[in-house]
Amino acid sequence: MGKNIKIVVTGENRDLEENIPSGHWDSDVSFQWVQWPVLEFKKLTVSPEVLARVIEKPYEWIIFTSPRAVRFWTETMVESGLDFPLETQVSCIGESTSEVAGGDGYTPDFYPTEPGSEKFLEEFADLLSNNTQKPTVLIPMAEGGRLKIAERLSELGCSVTVVPLYKTQARNNLSSTLPGGSLVDVSVIVFTSPSSVEAVLSSCPLPPTMKVVAIGNFTQEYLSKKGISSHLLPGSSFERIGEVL
Repeated sequence: MGKNIKIVVTGENRDLEENIPSGHWDSDVSFQWVQWPVLEFKKLTVSPEVLARVIEKPYEWIIFTSPRAVRFWTETMVESGLDFPLETQVSCIGESTSEVAGGDGYTPDFYPTEPGSEKFLEEFADLLSNNTQKPTVLIPMAEGGRLKIAERLSELGCSVTVVPLYKTQARNNLSSTLPGGSLVDVSVIVFTSPSSVEAVLSSCPLPPTMKVVAIGNFTQEYLSKKGISSHLLPGSSFERIGEVL
């Protein structure tokens, strides 16, 4: 009988749902994937002054850093009875965010060839280099979220406005929501963000035998600051989990 590896992912991921709800590495090893939503998200109120600026003097670019930012921004516009200006070009941090934006009625004008903020900045900077006039940029994002993109674009001469759009927080009674009730029989845990790391560590200890995997350099760096050694998931692709086992 083959070996079963139970893998917990700290969030809900469409790629996991659609592509590999159960996958096989080789004939002797199979994976049992468990999605564990450890965070909840609360939409914040965007001030009327900001929304008036969006409509009356449209930004040249809006940057969506996640599918969640797209959805909350759409809700904000609909609740306010506003139509998003056609003059504003839409940029997305990656292909999955671009797909969600397209589904919400936006026309994505730019997304990088590979996921991640580093690649986004590299290729978006190339795009901006063709313009003598640096654009105005709006970034609706999580409150207290990473400001790397905003800071780098400001360094390049862009006029950047960051709008806190939603708040991220740990779910209540987190340990009781884990399928199976504990991490004892879990072989691998995959952290999707620094916020998910903080949520889990504040509610339950990680077994010393568990292998820790990070999605993205930023999450891996955060784990390192917490004194936790981890493996970086290649290409942020669940299908490549076998490469770090």
